[in-house]
Amino acid sequence: MIAESANEGNEVNIERVTFDALDGFPLGGFVHTSSSYPSPRMAIIFAAGGGVRAARYKHFLSALARHGMPSLAFDVRGIGESRPATLRGLVAGFDDWAEHDAAAAIDWMSARYPHAQLTGIGHSIGCLLIGAPANVGRLCQFVFIAPHTGYHGDYSPRVRWHLQLALCVAGPPLRHLFGYFPGSLLGMGEDVPSLAAAQMAARRVPRIVEGAGGTDPVRGKRLIHRVERLRLPALILSFADDPWATEIGVRRFLHAYRNLLVVRRAIAPADIGRAAIGHWGFFRRSAASTMWPLVLQFLKSDS
Repeated sequence: MIAESANEGNEVNIERVTFDALDGFPLGGFVHTSSSYPSPRMAIIFAAGGGVRAARYKHFLSALARHGMPSLAFDVRGIGESRPATLRGLVAGFDDWAEHDAAAAIDWMSARYPHAQLTGIGHSIGCLLIGAPANVGRLCQFVFIAPHTGYHGDYSPRVRWHLQLALCVAGPPLRHLFGYFPGSLLGMGEDVPSLAAAQMAARRVPRIVEGAGGTDPVRGKRLIHRVERLRLPALILSFADDPWATEIGVRRFLHAYRNLLVVRRAIAPADIGRAAIGHWGFFRRSAASTMWPLVLQFLKSDS
């Protein structure tokens, strides 16, 4: 267990945890807690962006813990704390990440805090994952930060061409050579299982196509329909200079989650006196006084 003390007040404990996915695959992550709140009224399950380690979000999640909301950030299989000794041969895609991994995280947090309301928070493509498990009904609300659906055409031109060159041109031979997609070699975050990378590469039409990238279309349709039927409160935060979650990308995401009860905040850097926010600016400690209060206010209004 790691103790993190900061100027904001309460000491936060960051505990490395392990648990099994619904199909038995070993997963890992981090729970952020504060001893000042032994019986929290709300607990958080946080879904990281695609190919991003859960540890990268520690400052924001520690802030939630200081306000009485313990937070579990879990790594999906193949990433970070949930990466096996070798990625070669690991069959894992977005369907597994949602149906087995995110669902197990919800179960685990439900068992640890049985009397707390559960909120799902996601970043980037993780916003799709956290809404798709069969046990999503245990969540009472969502916070989606810089959400999008992974459609290449919605990204800014610079990101779009980098992504297509890496995933669609270099990706197939690299996946064949390594047995996984070596994202770390291409400046695209973590290494990713081959199936997940193939799904990312296949997302080249606006509609989410069941079975694209070599997955089971029946399973994919089940996950999509689950997202479409959700009717829960949700805070959506997007940023005017975000090259990944562009305005059209956020709107496409909202169309997928078409029945949510949405409170949306679209923030421009000038609104908060900053030169840039982008896709990651919300999670930097410098956002503690400008953007994190928006989430805290939303969460506390229902706690």
